[in-house]
Amino acid sequence: MSRLSVVAVALVCAASLHAAVRWSNVDAAHYLAGRKASEGYLVGKVVLVDRWGAKCPPCRAMLPQVEQIWQSFKTKPFVVLGGHCEGWGSADEVRRIVEEKGLTYPIYEGARLSEGEPPFDGIPFLYVVDETGLVVYKGRNERIATQAIVTALTDMEAPRNLRQWRRFLDYELEALPGRACLRLEEFRKKFPSEAKEYAEAGRKLEKTPDIKKLVELVKFARQAKDMREFTDRQKDKKKKFARMLESAISKYAPLKESVDPRVAQEAKNAIADLQWTQAAL
Repeated sequence: MSRLSVVAVALVCAASLHAAVRWSNVDAAHYLAGRKASEGYLVGKVVLVDRWGAKCPPCRAMLPQVEQIWQSFKTKPFVVLGGHCEGWGSADEVRRIVEEKGLTYPIYEGARLSEGEPPFDGIPFLYVVDETGLVVYKGRNERIATQAIVTALTDMEAPRNLRQWRRFLDYELEALPGRACLRLEEFRKKFPSEAKEYAEAGRKLEKTPDIKKLVELVKFARQAKDMREFTDRQKDKKKKFARMLESAISKYAPLKESVDPRVAQEAKNAIADLQWTQAAL
């Protein structure tokens, strides 16, 4: 293992001891540029936050690397969130820099983007939050931040041990019922004995009509992200895919009004992913 990897792993392990963050100020009042996100949309995502300022030369120099990270992982359950620091430039300056640098990720301004945000005494400052809201990296090195993102996404998709499986499953049962159902299927196969303690929770989820539909939506949204790259010779396939997206957005839109707030929020997130995919065609 390289020295960089060793450092990254050590930082990830140490940072995981922090309390989970809760997003704040990711709203219309603080929006500056890029695609719009929301506090709810960040739930269940791996998030890279870049705290920066328009009048900070090192911050401006790092922005292309941050955009590259976003482009590398944007088909995953991942978001880059630009957090412009108040007093470090006007909204017009930020928008000019965004245009010059070709930045496409969401950028918001505020004294704090999350409750539990790691303290910092200078910018640029990066931190990475995993699916469950744990800070798994904090610092100024975009290469180590990228390693932390890779680790967080990999662990989310394929937990390394029973403890990790439980942590993700417990979180998803509380916040992401559609994703929880999909993870329960895998958990039962991998840990049949341990899965018994989740049997009742699983039955409650799987017999709920809205959650059954939500599972379909979450599956489709995952597949759609992997299907959106088409060559110029695949125009017919691209048109067919666009129709599939439009149909799915319309079909599952009623879930956004579910009486279960967890279902409503996860459906909004999945449909937002479909709309982002649609916009990228």
